[in-house]
Amino acid sequence: MLNLPGIPKFSKKEALSGSDSKKRLEVLKQLAKIKVFSNTEIFVFVLLFIVLAAFLFPRGELTEAILNGKENLNFGLSRVYIESLLKIKKDPKLIMVLIKNDIKSGNVKEAEKLLQELEKLKNSPISKEELLKLKLAILEEKYALASPDSKNTIKKQIKNTIKYLVVTNFNPETIKKIYNEALKLGFIDIAYIAADKLAAADKNPIIWHKKAFKLAVTLKNYDEAFKHIDFLINHSRGSKKIKFLQKAFNLSVAIGNYDRGYLYGEHLLKSKNFSRKDVNTLINMALAVKDYNSAFKYAYEAFKTTGEKYYFKKAIQIALWAGKKELVKHLITKYGMHYLNDPDMTLFLLKTSMALNDRNLSQQLASEAVKIYGGKR
Repeated sequence: MLNLPGIPKFSKKEALSGSDSKKRLEVLKQLAKIKVFSNTEIFVFVLLFIVLAAFLFPRGELTEAILNGKENLNFGLSRVYIESLLKIKKDPKLIMVLIKNDIKSGNVKEAEKLLQELEKLKNSPISKEELLKLKLAILEEKYALASPDSKNTIKKQIKNTIKYLVVTNFNPETIKKIYNEALKLGFIDIAYIAADKLAAADKNPIIWHKKAFKLAVTLKNYDEAFKHIDFLINHSRGSKKIKFLQKAFNLSVAIGNYDRGYLYGEHLLKSKNFSRKDVNTLINMALAVKDYNSAFKYAYEAFKTTGEKYYFKKAIQIALWAGKKELVKHLITKYGMHYLNDPDMTLFLLKTSMALNDRNLSQQLASEAVKIYGGKR
């Protein structure tokens, strides 16, 4: 049975008995004096709560605990405390705490409302960058909860916010987060801006130049791509340098930038780390514009480096196409005799000497061939 101070206690039977109407009336009068809490009383209660909190957590320790995100705090109670403080004074940092909590709990509308309130505050210590980060977090939560029809609109807002952040920001750690976020959302152009900035500012520029190069190629921004690959070539050694030279050479050829192609290709030849495909590509580039001198040079340099008969034959063929008969004769006289043990090369050299219409050279080759193959059947 409910016991109220100052009210006589009656049993259920006594309170409802018709014979004791006077006592029952007295009870009703006493109950009528009881009323619900007024707004003033509620305000006083909240004020007492704040005072008690201040007493238990002197010098703003509770506020600091909330701002520091202490895990053992009950945020439901903390929110009551924060909202009470905000009625007295608008503290931007406390508003930020509420916004972050609303984002975390999916209460996007309330977070947006609080953000608008925060943006209107004058002389706020919260930077524009921090406000944009909050806006971005809200937009990302909205995007996750949005219907397929509205996702594109929100995605454009996210892109604009991220782009502004990456263009105006110079903090490497923040830019790295923007880079990852941009890639996740498919914003390749923004990811490139981030990678390009990090290539110039990060302690490990090589990795960011690599990323920026790939993104620039994807965007078909070839001038930027060559900027990054040139850095990688100039700041690498050994096999890594060759790898970057190869990439630069292949890209140059693929997009038809033959001036760069010659530059990177010649570096490959000088490095003595090239494939037959590389040399043939260089030769074909030169032949395409009837630059027989360069084509011969590439074939001859490859031959001198490797000693392969393949490049020797190439050099002779190119010299013949260029009409340089004396050069062909010199090559056969100086190097050709060493290849007469190879039947295919012997036949090639004999046909070449006949094409030169050089009787003496043909007789010399034939005589040497007879010595080697005369007794063979």
